[in-house]
Amino acid sequence: MNNFYQRTWAEINLDNLRDNIAVLRDLSPYKKIIAVVKANAYGHGDIQCAQALNECGIKNFCVSNMWEAQRLYDAKIDGEILIFGYCDIPLIMENIDKNFVFTVGDVEYAKDLSYAAKGKKIPVNIKLDTGMSRVGINTKEQLDEILSLTGLDCRACYTHFAVSDSLDEDDIAFTNAQQKKLAEICKSRGLKFHSQNSGGIIYHKDFGGDYVRAGIIMYGQKPDARFPVPDGIKPIFSLKSVVCQLKTVPAGTTVSYGRTFTAKRDTRLALIPCGYADGFNRRLSGNWNVMINGQYAPVCGRICMDQTLIDVTDIPVKIGDEVTVYSDESDGGCSVTQAAETIGTINYELLCAIGTRVPRIYIKNGVKTEIQRYL
Repeated sequence: MNNFYQRTWAEINLDNLRDNIAVLRDLSPYKKIIAVVKANAYGHGDIQCAQALNECGIKNFCVSNMWEAQRLYDAKIDGEILIFGYCDIPLIMENIDKNFVFTVGDVEYAKDLSYAAKGKKIPVNIKLDTGMSRVGINTKEQLDEILSLTGLDCRACYTHFAVSDSLDEDDIAFTNAQQKKLAEICKSRGLKFHSQNSGGIIYHKDFGGDYVRAGIIMYGQKPDARFPVPDGIKPIFSLKSVVCQLKTVPAGTTVSYGRTFTAKRDTRLALIPCGYADGFNRRLSGNWNVMINGQYAPVCGRICMDQTLIDVTDIPVKIGDEVTVYSDESDGGCSVTQAAETIGTINYELLCAIGTRVPRIYIKNGVKTEIQRYL
């Protein structure tokens, strides 16, 4: 850690991840947790998070595609890896001996996969469409047809809730109907099933099933910014940078691209080497405060690809001072949730957009223990 190149980096608190898992277990005491680590664990680092989750006893994971599954396999992550997305059948056959479970959400695809098995049993979860209108079968008859295929080993069925993170009356009724449909189909056939995503875990704790799928809530973020998370849930992510240059410009000086900011007074500007290529969203230009030395400093002008200017006129600052771009707060301040609300998007998008040139530093037992560099 002594030779760490301090430009812009993310800090990932694995202690908080461990604590979040404990809270989720309390919320779902009789169900196994399937940890969703797709999209590089929502920007947090798939391998390091999966390793930490293994240490917590988690042995079930979800990813989006074969390449994400292969990363976990190569890292010797222990447990089953459910692949949500479509996989080419020849590629499945090349990887059938690994710890992968494949999603089947279409009868014709299921038939083709069973035929390709040629005497083997391909492990699958069957996806039911109960309201998203994306991947998934729709009827009991389709399910029975898939279950009759000799080349498939159906280990569970699952669905995905469209509005489980909403507490609006109509949305609650819709989610309840989704759950009822899945439960009725699966229970009558003796099938294991899972449905509860992050919103389902928090707001529909009474739902049945054999597993819960923990995604954004596992990383300490709100599934919906309007509603609180359970006590004990803490964000595990923050984005940091440093002051690399200081200059004072006279009143009337324009700053950054497009001349969208004009100094109203003599202004001391700090340059931080963090921009939208790092994941500092450009839509926050002129509408965001970073934290430096315990005080908020406003962004001046447009966020550039690699750099951003902030106003530190009233803050004692020197070269090398640490800057918090996105904090590890749950809400308010310069949290990811606050940034998402400011620009009209969701925290998922901002986390997944953290650039590959941003190293992740992992905190374990209160100590910075590892750096993951992608470039």
